Amino acid sequence: IAGGHRTRAEVEAEAAERARRRLARPVADPFPEPGEDDLVRVLQDEHRSAFYCPDERGLRAEMAAAMLEETMLPRLHSAAIPPAARAMNRGRALVALEDEWGLSPDPDAAVEDPQDEDGAPEHHRVQTRTATWGVPHGWLTVFDPEEPVQRLVDGERTAYRRAPIVAARERAGHAAAVLARHAPDAELIGELTVMVEWLGAFHPDSWVELDYGGLTRHVWPDDSVFDLWTLIDALEEGDEATAGVAQERLNRRWATVGMLARLT
Repeated sequence: IAGGHRTRAEVEAEAAERARRRLARPVADPFPEPGEDDLVRVLQDEHRSAFYCPDERGLRAEMAAAMLEETMLPRLHSAAIPPAARAMNRGRALVALEDEWGLSPDPDAAVEDPQDEDGAPEHHRVQTRTATWGVPHGWLTVFDPEEPVQRLVDGERTAYRRAPIVAARERAGHAAAVLARHAPDAELIGELTVMVEWLGAFHPDSWVELDYGGLTRHVWPDDSVFDLWTLIDALEEGDEATAGVAQERLNRRWATVGMLARLT
């Protein structure tokens, strides 16, 4: 690990411990503790070059709170996310963002975002996207089913898929083009459009990683990338039967995971 950074296992263990502490608080407060350093995950490629991804927990927590505010009753939202705790976290997150990047948050701003007079983007694109009890199919398109999958063994298996950012963006763009021609009503097209733009904001030497986290024990080994590309290739070749079988496999696998979510 470059520069004496924590190992990946140590980072994940610390992240899990912080999550447990947040859940165990006597008063609801889902935000990071004041003064808590942001965790940074480090990846080294075959050339021993180091790549860094900050957790941005405070910023992502504020964004999640804002999204929930649009879907929850006000009294329930206030009970789960106390306004005072949110205000404190928001202040800390925005100050940290301004200090480090000189930017304001916007997770889905287009690549052609307005720029300031120095030519720098006005918004910071959050570096981590999250989903619960599932993996959006748009995320899966950026990977090659033949690429090796990394595993971190630290009490339980965790699977990771990784891909160079340029190849990932090309795959997502190709998938979007195929769907636009052969399944123009597919909801996945919109998801892929966002994914392509998001990937395009990063340096071309970057990597993208899909962390299965706790889903590993429920879905691994996961053939979803293979099934999704089987579906896309079949659509491109006009093989509707094969496309239908691949779609059914995807639906069945993730419907089972969705049932587990409703039981928790």
